[in-house]
Amino acid sequence: MRRKRILLLWAERRRLLAGFSAALIVGLCSFPAFAQENITVEYDQLRQLLLDGNINLKEANDSYESTKKNYQDLMEQMRQEQEYMKFLAEKYEDTEDEMSYAASASMLGAQASRLSKQLEAMNRRTRTLTIEENTDSYTMAAQSVMNSYNQMVLNAAAKEKSVQAAQASYEATVKRQSSGAATAADVMEAADWLSQQQNLLSASRQEVSQLRFSLLSMLGLPDDGTVAIGTIPEPDLMEVDGVNYEEDKLRAVNNDSQVQSVRHSKAGTTAEIARKSKEEAEAAGSAEAEFLSIYQSLQEARLTYQASADAYESACAAYQSLQLKKQAGMLSQTDYLEGEADYLKAVADRGGAAMNLKQALENYRWAVKGTEQMRQ
Repeated sequence: MRRKRILLLWAERRRLLAGFSAALIVGLCSFPAFAQENITVEYDQLRQLLLDGNINLKEANDSYESTKKNYQDLMEQMRQEQEYMKFLAEKYEDTEDEMSYAASASMLGAQASRLSKQLEAMNRRTRTLTIEENTDSYTMAAQSVMNSYNQMVLNAAAKEKSVQAAQASYEATVKRQSSGAATAADVMEAADWLSQQQNLLSASRQEVSQLRFSLLSMLGLPDDGTVAIGTIPEPDLMEVDGVNYEEDKLRAVNNDSQVQSVRHSKAGTTAEIARKSKEEAEAAGSAEAEFLSIYQSLQEARLTYQASADAYESACAAYQSLQLKKQAGMLSQTDYLEGEADYLKAVADRGGAAMNLKQALENYRWAVKGTEQMRQ
């Protein structure tokens, strides 16, 4: 049943990405330099890369209906990525990978929800969004995909070392069995552990490849080996620790798309004015609750980051000790590889926590900004 589900998810994701593949082909015709030069996708350049290479974004202001369709396609892509990450989190429940997949699912789901909210606002306003609003939405989605990609890259690196350690352990167990120091059950257990680690590595590599394809397609760039994807910048801890919730909440509510939509709606009669006032209060209450949730997620991400940073410092000390023991000939190859795997896991955890905090901060910024351009 699970195998059938995963195959259906992959097929649906490929179908949704077909539109972006078509945009990629057009993008290559428009920007032939991409196919000739090695370039690196930097996080801070995502907005400009989208403006340069995403055909759907370029055409987003052509008509109201085309804008809606592009938003719908982008939202569905985020939903499919989210569902697949949720599937992996469920598949690897109670393993060290569950949290990472769940975090990526949460990030992608948040962007899908924002796009859905934007679509609802568009349906009420029945007008094409501004270039600023369109670019904001596409940039938010690209940030989430690039963030998830980088987390999967770190996880894959840790998994590669785990597979090496499991392989060494299995081979050592087989040798011990031949000398009577291990049983057939021990060998079977070591083989099962190796198989599990290999499956986890395969899943990580597949997701790295898929997220890379998704991001480059969004940017209108070829996935032909000429493009490198950069890393995610470290979160600004001073900004995180210095946020002013009460002040930002007022801006976020005032800039919320639903609140803006209600405020710009017409009301002539007494009944219409009363209904509008009620709808505005409800929209403001909903926006405030949503912003509180985003703020709480930011604070939780900050705590998780600090915990992972502390664990990373301990892992660094343990890794230095591991190196000294290795040099002194006090460790077997298996023990050394397992120690390396533990260290790389701490590196991945710390990196993932940093990227989750970065995304939480981005979500907070976007929530405060809202549809600010509508009021200008």
